[in-house]
Amino acid sequence: MALRRLLAFVFALACAVPHVRAQASLAEELERLVDLPSAAERKQAARALAERCAARVGELEAAARTFGRFEALASGVEQVAVELRVGAQSETTELSLYVPASYTPERAAPLLLAFHGTGGRGQDVLGMWRRIADESGMLVLAPTEAGPNVGYRFSERERLAALAALRWVRRRANVDENRVFATGVSRGGHLAWDLALRFPDVFAGIAPMIGGPRITLQDGQNNLRYCENVVGLAIRDLQGAKDDPALVWSVQTIFDKLGRLNALDAQLVLHENLGHSFDMSAVEWGAFLGAKRRAPRPERVVRASAREHEGRAFWVEVLEHGPNVKEDFTPKVSAAGWASKSENEKRLYLIAEAEKRTARLQVERGAGGRYSATSTSVKRWRILLEAQDLDAKQELVVTWNGDSNKQRPRPSAFVLLEEFAERFDRTFVPVAELQLR
Repeated sequence: MALRRLLAFVFALACAVPHVRAQASLAEELERLVDLPSAAERKQAARALAERCAARVGELEAAARTFGRFEALASGVEQVAVELRVGAQSETTELSLYVPASYTPERAAPLLLAFHGTGGRGQDVLGMWRRIADESGMLVLAPTEAGPNVGYRFSERERLAALAALRWVRRRANVDENRVFATGVSRGGHLAWDLALRFPDVFAGIAPMIGGPRITLQDGQNNLRYCENVVGLAIRDLQGAKDDPALVWSVQTIFDKLGRLNALDAQLVLHENLGHSFDMSAVEWGAFLGAKRRAPRPERVVRASAREHEGRAFWVEVLEHGPNVKEDFTPKVSAAGWASKSENEKRLYLIAEAEKRTARLQVERGAGGRYSATSTSVKRWRILLEAQDLDAKQELVVTWNGDSNKQRPRPSAFVLLEEFAERFDRTFVPVAELQLR
């Protein structure tokens, strides 16, 4: 309660300053809000500020779109140990950051997150990208795994640690939100795939190497079920054809699925004579990293999810799943039936069983404030709206699985601040939401 009263006093002071200082003060308060250590504290602070600035949504939006004061960074490699908030815990994490000579804090730069292999360190993969970073003007951040460094364990902690490292660098450097890429070798390739499949709107593209999506026969791990989430993502995957057969199968399977879904720019480079290795020269990296950008407001969004806190994609978010949706499950199959299947047949069976337990939402934005949505196993979801999506004289009409819903959402300081506290995305600033159930 003491913290809440203090935050309330600070934010009340922020909204009470004379108009000539209001914009600068709100910018400072947004920085304080974003820099609070936990999501719970950021949400509490967002609510306190929203209560006192409820009538100033336009000014908050303007401050959000110009957010960020960044200091100059020395070019070259910097290695630092930082405390990252990973879920409810803090972890001391070694981060290796490469800053090209062309970087200036006045201009947003592309960023590559680079993840190392089993037993390695961030600096191991940093060297692979220095020349390309210089040519592309790209920042490269390579975290070192702070937990057990024994391969990708498909854990929420690993995913949250990677996103915490991304949050750290975005507060330190002027990063272009629409040009964030992820790459990784072996363990790091698995992680790059998993992040993209679960958080597809964070990245402009991924470049996994000898790592793939996960499908296991023993414990039901399966992120191939989220394939549709990355249909619009630029992907370059380098994989040795003589590598572990299960890995090669998973990589080929997701690219087969992406092909059937008419993926926009997904390419698998399969090195026929290589095992657990790859050839960097197989891709023109300057062209790939220089041309690809995330579109923060696509006209059509598809989101497959099985964890409710992973339901977001661009301006759509699944808030509640149906009872049949499960991330982890044990399929029922007879011992004789299971034994009769080949290894690949078992994997295909698990994929099919996972898809039965996966929620799917597709939403298209039309003209005149009209939206069309279809879903399976979704109980509640929302549309996030920018100022340009609102018209005080016009209701928004959402047709969901054939039923029409009309609403007239109003600008909300809390919607804006809660969203910005987590994402601080200057190119997509929602000011209202439309919830459906």
